[in-house]
Amino acid sequence: MRAALAGTTGNAVLMGVAEVGTPIGWVLLPGLLGVSARPRVAALVSAWAGVLVVASVLVPVIPGHRSDPQALLASTLSLTAVPLLAWARRRTRTASVTRAAGPTDVAVFTVPAGPGSAALAVCGSPGEIGAAVPLRGGGLLALVGTVTGAALDTPAGRRAIEQTFRRHARPAASPQRLAGVLDQAVRDLAPAGHLRATIVRVDRSGAVEAARCGSPDLITVAADRAALAGVPAGPALGSTRPAGSPARTGSAARARSTARAGSAARAGSASPGGGATPSPVTGRRVAVVAAAFADAHGERWVRVLDQVAADDDPAGAARRLTRGPRGGRRTGPALVVDPGPPSRA
Repeated sequence: MRAALAGTTGNAVLMGVAEVGTPIGWVLLPGLLGVSARPRVAALVSAWAGVLVVASVLVPVIPGHRSDPQALLASTLSLTAVPLLAWARRRTRTASVTRAAGPTDVAVFTVPAGPGSAALAVCGSPGEIGAAVPLRGGGLLALVGTVTGAALDTPAGRRAIEQTFRRHARPAASPQRLAGVLDQAVRDLAPAGHLRATIVRVDRSGAVEAARCGSPDLITVAADRAALAGVPAGPALGSTRPAGSPARTGSAARARSTARAGSAARAGSASPGGGATPSPVTGRRVAVVAAAFADAHGERWVRVLDQVAADDDPAGAARRLTRGPRGGRRTGPALVVDPGPPSRA
């Protein structure tokens, strides 16, 4: 927003110094800046551009906007259209995200994913982080995770992380790059907290790529059976080594490493340093659950894998994955992707 307002102000100064009085010179750059922003920012940019136009006419310290009615009317109409165009652009981008019908305790959103489709289920469970951003050309970027830490596990903290992801989720963004952006965002928000997440990218052809950051392994379906995808585990985002913690060596380190071997496949690595390594994922269906899901189900979480193949559509499968153990409270988020033809099983 600040950049757009600064650009609008700079444009007005430049037009005045150059003695440009035509409407196009005064409204073209503010219009482009506004249309590319959110509707509220576009309205603010248009209003500020209008103030500068009026000021240049009423206080002609240097030559400003033309003062004849036709020129003022043209600029007024142009600036009025900017927020409307920004709203239409945003609506077109988000129109492909629809909410599926279902129980009131879980919201399932469907979105195109390459030739196929995907479904993201969220249910407001503690620490829940979930976002799905459709890309131009039919691709998809999605974030599924769980935050830990008093400063992060708040509505404002979770919203800040999701907004950071959406802001950087662009066609050229890779899961690894997004992991780096989110890692820095988590450290800035709460040095003592961390985010265990999986970042999924689906390109326009339906190829799936994922990066694990302290989160459970992905689930793939071939025929009617589900199995773990074997995506390499990376460190949780924002994780730091506690101050004064020495490196573990010798037999004690080996013993602790052995004790953690079983849980590593479930929740991934939480050690600091290094980074997530994106890996291709193949299957007719790919599912992602958050660390909270594995925490809620314990070592039994692998037994519920076949639920992923139980529904014909991804929305039903995502909703099913949020069910709590033994009928308990739902745990989210959950993402299910059907890459579509051709079959990748």
